[in-house]
Amino acid sequence: MKTKIQYVIQKVILLYLLVNLTSSFTQVIDDTNKLSLTLSDGTQVILYGEASSLSDRKSKNYYYLPVSLRLGVKPDKTPEFLFLKYITEEKEEDGGIGGALLHMLMEWGLTEKQQKEVEQILAKGEQGARKKSKLKGALDVKPDGDKSLRIISATLSDDKLAPSVIQSLSAPVLPGAKIAVATNLSSNGAQLLAATFEKTRSITDLSIEMGFKYTTRIPAAKGRVIVNWSEVQKHMERDYAKYSEVRGKKSRGGLFGGVADVLFGKKSEVKSRSYDEVRSVIDQMVEKEYIKVDFDENISDDRVTKIREAFFDFFLQKMTDSGDSDALTPPTEKEKAAMPNIKYGKKYTYNRRFFESSFKKKTETYYLNYRLAVEKPFTLTANLASWYNGLKNNRKCVGTVLMNDKFFTHRDINLILDLQAKEMFDKEINYVTVNVRKKRSSGKHFNDSKTIDADHLKNKGLKATISYARGNDKNSEVYEYKTQWSLRGGNVFPKKPKWKKGDWQGVTLEPPIVPRTIEFEADLEELSSLGVVRATLLLRYYRFGEEVETNIPLTISKDEPLVEKMIFTDRNTQGYAYQLVLTHKEKGKMALGWDDKINDDYIYASIPEELKDENPDYLDKIIEAGKVIVKPGSDGKVSKEASILDKFKDVIGIVKN
Repeated sequence: MKTKIQYVIQKVILLYLLVNLTSSFTQVIDDTNKLSLTLSDGTQVILYGEASSLSDRKSKNYYYLPVSLRLGVKPDKTPEFLFLKYITEEKEEDGGIGGALLHMLMEWGLTEKQQKEVEQILAKGEQGARKKSKLKGALDVKPDGDKSLRIISATLSDDKLAPSVIQSLSAPVLPGAKIAVATNLSSNGAQLLAATFEKTRSITDLSIEMGFKYTTRIPAAKGRVIVNWSEVQKHMERDYAKYSEVRGKKSRGGLFGGVADVLFGKKSEVKSRSYDEVRSVIDQMVEKEYIKVDFDENISDDRVTKIREAFFDFFLQKMTDSGDSDALTPPTEKEKAAMPNIKYGKKYTYNRRFFESSFKKKTETYYLNYRLAVEKPFTLTANLASWYNGLKNNRKCVGTVLMNDKFFTHRDINLILDLQAKEMFDKEINYVTVNVRKKRSSGKHFNDSKTIDADHLKNKGLKATISYARGNDKNSEVYEYKTQWSLRGGNVFPKKPKWKKGDWQGVTLEPPIVPRTIEFEADLEELSSLGVVRATLLLRYYRFGEEVETNIPLTISKDEPLVEKMIFTDRNTQGYAYQLVLTHKEKGKMALGWDDKINDDYIYASIPEELKDENPDYLDKIIEAGKVIVKPGSDGKVSKEASILDKFKDVIGIVKN
């Protein structure tokens, strides 16, 4: 008896440790536990409560959504903002220039004063909070799309008024992290934008908008959603056949016209569709009972509606790829109901690979017994008018300059590290060195170099500057530069860099490799029924001009149908080769042969019919192929004898440097 009691106690302790360890590393919030606070300075702060691990109990621990978009400040409290009007004595036709530079760094997050006020409101139980509630920090967010930072300005969007505009592309995901916007304005653009700063003061012609996504969990209930993909496929095929008979139509008709066009027509979906169009497809699937939602318990209508709508939005995210609309159109009523914080309508394209893989599953069941994680958008916007009043008289931030002595003219060569390269430091890149030379018309030629490494990024950011003194140089030709990247393992690339002509507006340093996150998915039940205990995806690709191999294993016993891994491929390639290797519990390894992928980072483990039918000739072939698999070196490099990429270079566009 004592042994059994000790066993139970040990199990309870283990469960407690697992739950608490998981919660300590994963930030999970409860969609139903939301607070909206108004601070004394008028700032609106939205908070979500931490989701409880084992119950629907409302937590007193809260996280806040991005708030207080503002200018960054230096250690001496100087705002990181520059608006500098400039002009020369000469006219433009005589080589003179005139205009203005605008450069600013921005960040978001509660200030120290605001954070203390929020903590006091929560502790006292004011504005809907319960007493002794706590602020845990900022909510984990991610950028909403590839261009989650948007500049809204009629002046900066006109290439004649603002010939050069440089900006960070992604919204920062951490409070205090900074993004940059810079522009070189023409003389007319400088005057127009300055007029909105200094004369028409209600709002300026420059707003910054950041788009984020955050993940929240909705309540759970005993129930399930069953999707009959076989019936959906039959309906689409009927619609397609009907369209083929009536060729006078400009688009495919029927319930799933747009989806049928993706699957049976063009290789990829090109037409952008609205939220209402895509959502109507799901609604009609429910109406036709291709999607059935069943609950095993009596729960309130509000809760049923919330769970159903959350699932349908989750399903919509899987069947489409969304992005910002080219035009700033308002969202539809249905879109606002699904995403209350959205400010502009999005465009949607159907995900071809999702439907293809779903049709293979025939029937798919989603259980609602667990809380469903749903991504929601959030937009943070600010106008420069709210910042300019506090710095317009600060000579460090706003000024004018008359550039009239050419001898003392210094020209800055700005070396700006690509944001993607920043993420790759310490993973694949040690540093990058840039050599610059400028041939003067007389005297000694100018030569200099800069190295950007992890310390530079930490202390000085993405930009390095080399200053060139013009002096008596009358040679107006641009400078030349060459770059060399230091890579993990003590390698450099390229071995012998070549000189390139530079631009006085700046040089963007792009690494020779780019990250790809490969997703590998399989039907575990299908593999298990065939006696397969592990599926391994072998990837071959070029990295720094050499063929390398990476393996992604998917073990059946781990019950994880989808695994992913990041690889780094040469920038000048658009694809890679892959081979599926199945490990059979009796027959050993079976290699199914190499194939290519172009601009697609998702691979589904499709099982050949010959393997399902146990064709003896096919089995002998793939088993023999599995015996001669050559392992790469410890650094992933493939020997010349084992190389296979030359067979695919005409297909996937691989060009050796």
